[in-house]
Amino acid sequence: MKRIIAIVLIAISLFMLTACAKTSDYTLDYGESQMYSNDDIESAAKAVLNEFHSFDGCVLYSLEYAGDEKCIDELSYVNSLKDDNVEEFVDCLVFYSEFRSPVKGGGAWTPNDIYTWDWYLGREQDGEWVLVTYGYA
Repeated sequence: MKRIIAIVLIAISLFMLTACAKTSDYTLDYGESQMYSNDDIESAAKAVLNEFHSFDGCVLYSLEYAGDEKCIDELSYVNSLKDDNVEEFVDCLVFYSEFRSPVKGGGAWTPNDIYTWDWYLGREQDGEWVLVTYGYA
């Protein structure tokens, strides 16, 4: 009986671990940047990961820095989405991503499908990266 209970507890623990968003095995492509250091890009990636962790059952495969030109082009867009607590974003950083939806789907997720989303972040002068918007490319 103890063995059956132990097996059931292990199965429940494994299920709970797989129900969370998984980010430990993703790759971060820093690309080439004259504007941002790898530390800047990693810091922005952490803001994305904080949000991605709420995507229960999803598995992140990759984040890719979209490049300096894309970020320059999107700065006004990011500023158009800022809330009243932000004076002005002076920096914009965009990531492309690829991830898998939950195996059994749920909510608006198509079961076990690959998604490619863009993630837009802004940063005030001497501030932290703020995730402004994300979704389908």
